[in-house]
Order: sequence, then C-alpha cells, then structure tokens
Amino acid sequence: MRSLLAKLNLAWALVLHFLKRPFQDNGYRAFLDHYRADRLVPLSHVDKTWLLRFSQCLNCGLCDAACPALDTLPRESFPGPSALVTTLTRATGDFWAAGVDLSLCEGCRNCESVCPNRVPVKEALEFIEAKALETARGTA
Repeated sequence: MRSLLAKLNLAWALVLHFLKRPFQDNGYRAFLDHYRADRLVPLSHVDKTWLLRFSQCLNCGLCDAACPALDTLPRESFPGPSALVTTLTRATGDFWAAGVDLSLCEGCRNCESVCPNRVPVKEALEFIEAKALETARGTA
C-alpha cells in the first residue's frame, strides 16, 4: 500500500510539473540579468570556437616584433597583438574596460604571418571589439 501511495504521489508531482512548465520562465533571462552587473556576456558556440583558436597563442612575441604599429605607438595606447590576444580574449568580463583603440591596428596581418600557431589576430581584434560593444549595450 505504501508503495502504491508513493508511486501515485510521484505521478502527481510529474503531472503538476508538466502542467506548470509552459507557464514558468525558462530562467535564461534571469541568468543574463544576474551576470549583467558583472559585464559578462553569453558566449555562443561560434564564440567559444574562436576563443579556442585565440588561446593557441604562445605569447612568444614574434607578432609584436612584426607589428608596424608598435614602431610608432607607445604600448600604453596600443599594447601590441600578443597582449591583445592573450589578455583580452581570455578575460571576457574585461572587454569593455580595455581602453584600447583597436583601430590603431593597421590590418597588415604581419603578426599572423610570423605566428608559429597561425593565431588569427585580426579576427581576435574584431572579436574583442564586438564583445566590448555587446557588454556596453548589456549594461546600459
């Protein structure tokens, strides 16, 4: 008898679960709101794939040596391709605070041609810029 009551109770809980489900918030909006204050943005599968490619940077410095922008700019205004790829693509909450004018990159892709792991630096800069805009919009 106890077994039957337990099964009926479980069945009733299951029925209630499915009856309530269409009326419940899926939690995704609450999840986003929770992390918005920390300026964290969700990453899509494509974003994660890009981050994996960027993480192949060894920080060897060859890209910095090949970067023509670093010949004329101080590191405070443009830290160089290695710093951008290793730092900003690994700290997604800090995209907005980078304070780096990414347009200072000349787009020559010299950094990519000397990279032993062929890290797509130009795409990393575009990724950083897009995520910085996304975090700025998310907190406004």
